[in-house]
Amino acid sequence: MTQGRWLFLFTAIVFLNVVVANDDETPAELATPVSSTTLDQILFFPSREAPATVVSLNNSMISAEISGEILELLVQTGDEVKKDDVLAKIDCEAYEIAKQRASSALNSGYARSKYAKQRLSDAERLRNSRAISSDQLNMRSSEAGALASEIGVLSADLKEAKRRITKCIVTAPFDAVVVAREASVGDYIRPGSVLVRLLDLNNLEVSAKIQQQDVDSLKIAGTISFITSGKTYSVTNRTVVPLVDSRIRSYEARLNFSNDVAATGSAGRLRWESDQVHIPADYLVERNKQLGIFINKNGSAYFHVLDTMGNGLPAPIDLPENTEVITTGRYGLVDGQAIKIVNP
Repeated sequence: MTQGRWLFLFTAIVFLNVVVANDDETPAELATPVSSTTLDQILFFPSREAPATVVSLNNSMISAEISGEILELLVQTGDEVKKDDVLAKIDCEAYEIAKQRASSALNSGYARSKYAKQRLSDAERLRNSRAISSDQLNMRSSEAGALASEIGVLSADLKEAKRRITKCIVTAPFDAVVVAREASVGDYIRPGSVLVRLLDLNNLEVSAKIQQQDVDSLKIAGTISFITSGKTYSVTNRTVVPLVDSRIRSYEARLNFSNDVAATGSAGRLRWESDQVHIPADYLVERNKQLGIFINKNGSAYFHVLDTMGNGLPAPIDLPENTEVITTGRYGLVDGQAIKIVNP
């Protein structure tokens, strides 16, 4: 055999050895190395916060309903009052006189109406004996009807006079604190003149400014708290006003106190926790314009899509707690790619 043939045979044997060696590489050597952790190690119940203030449902300007001089103003700024406590007294003499006039006019109306009815009765008897004309009978009937209607007007006048007398005493419509005294003794006031300003002490709510992306989480939150001056108050969500504040792109939420109540005007933070477990946003990746996580599924990277409101926010998740989530190396993976776990 020539030297050339020996050289060709040697080269062919070396090539075959290289090919066989490449074919003998295991799938584990071709798999992408990644690290992982079980889902139960990273799950958490996320909490959110928003600025909030305690507001009163009734911040009322108590005004006069009649004209007159203020005889007494019985409260000072800062006083606490109960419902129906007297706040002020207004000179009522003119309304007492008006009541007396209305009462006298009504009594006079009753007397004239009685006389008109008697004349009508007499006319009807005379009509039967043809001693009176039809025209005279109709006239007396009309007079009796007119006086009956006048009785209604005079009765209403007396009722109005009595109602005005009740307005001479101004009372508190609810339990409150006097925020401001707007009038003084001796002032002559007219209907609509403000006497005092009252702030309701019992009907209080928490008003919070909620960012758009947090509204849904607040609606389904399990625990909601209002925190002010180092104290925590339990509250419940009453409503989210369906109106966006265009300046700060937020909604207003109104919440009721569950037990103890904070002082009106208190400023603090609203904090709520979701009752659904979430995975931190750090573990989310985007594929095909969808956010999700990569999990280890029998040695392959499986992309699991999650329902999240946006990148940078934690996502609710409903997978078994022993699910193996890929951590290091997840950014370069594609769905179905072979992997090998190399956790330190």
